[in-house]
Amino acid sequence: MVTTIAECIEKQLLSAVFQPIGYLTSGEILGYEGLIRGPVGSVLESPQALFLQAQREECMVQLERFAARVCVRAFAQARLPGKLFINFSAAAIREVASNEDDVRDFLGSVRFPPERIVIELTEQASPEPLACLESSLRAIREAGAQFALDDFGQGNANLSLWIALQPDYVKIDRSVVDGVAKSAFRLEVLRYMQGLANAGNATLIAEGLETVEDLMVCRDIGISCAQGYILGKPVSTPSVRLEESALA
Repeated sequence: MVTTIAECIEKQLLSAVFQPIGYLTSGEILGYEGLIRGPVGSVLESPQALFLQAQREECMVQLERFAARVCVRAFAQARLPGKLFINFSAAAIREVASNEDDVRDFLGSVRFPPERIVIELTEQASPEPLACLESSLRAIREAGAQFALDDFGQGNANLSLWIALQPDYVKIDRSVVDGVAKSAFRLEVLRYMQGLANAGNATLIAEGLETVEDLMVCRDIGISCAQGYILGKPVSTPSVRLEESALA
């Protein structure tokens, strides 16, 4: 029988892994994306299966909130440097903002300042109603956290959302970044996005980098940060520097 999400939460069966996000010019760490894993050896071990089960059980927001706490607690215990990027749907962001006291108490209990948290808006679900989301993000930012638009260039992560929400970070989807070293069109798209980021005071993060060639192109056009297997895979105890072989 498949373990339920309620059992995963009640029995503390979830664990966190962290993938580094770093500066391409220096190799220094900006932070890490916290990612959740289900019970080891079970059909829910992969995050895809885990969140699909949460959809079936209609408890997606509960899973997101619990997963975030698992990531924060593990990150604090590991004493990793930099910021912690946490994935949230629009519904989960609204839920977090409406339970500010509860969130503050939890962060205090693990001695983790909100200034080190970056909330990533996932692109899978619609962000509407946008006015409500804007209000929730305003409250979260006033508490000290930052905001990132995830997977820009795919699904609901579009230019109008960027304009409306004014993110601190914009994570460029792998579909745009992958193969940029061999594609003049992708190169122009990235240059255009870098111009938008400069105008909007946002930091671009190139996601899904897997080749040195693509990394060098991103660095040469001014994209300062990146995330991908060539820089470090998601693991429970990641390095505090990016893979030097990729930055040579």
